[in-house]
Amino acid sequence: MPSSLDKLFQKTITLLEKEKTPYLLIGGLAVGVLGEPRMTQDIDLIVFIPKSSVIALLSKMKKAGFDINQTAIQKDLELKGAFRISFEELWVDFIVSSTDFEDSAFQRKMKITLLGKKVNIPSPEDLILLKLIPGRERDILDIKSIIERHRSKLDRKYLDSWAQKLSDEAEDLRIWNTLKKIL
Repeated sequence: MPSSLDKLFQKTITLLEKEKTPYLLIGGLAVGVLGEPRMTQDIDLIVFIPKSSVIALLSKMKKAGFDINQTAIQKDLELKGAFRISFEELWVDFIVSSTDFEDSAFQRKMKITLLGKKVNIPSPEDLILLKLIPGRERDILDIKSIIERHRSKLDRKYLDSWAQKLSDEAEDLRIWNTLKKIL
């Protein structure tokens, strides 16, 4: 019998594919594929649509049975460029792509089968960089598991170049320094 997270995953990916919404699966599910599997209770995605198209996507999601808090979403979208919806007490977190790095990650995406669905996930390098940006303790553990699994195959020039760019954009060397330390 499928778990609630499995159902949420199927429902979310099916809707994004039906609506031809470009996306990357990130977060715990992607880490489970590229690094060490771990427990997660949500789905994390980057969607590659203009902010002006989010309302139309939310309308389709509401019709599909997702719980949508329009006011909270509008506020989060304006402040963070991200929003959250729910289904049966589980969350789907969306980041609306807004950077050259996210565009680069999408161009380098891999198509894999997960839970019976073909899905887009970032390359190991791009997931490492995506996890370095927030840099929380859980993210660092995820990064280490990805590096452990892909160490000999990682494109270190790509990692270094983007870590430097991301640090420059953030005016904070933490991203680049953390990558150097972990590698």
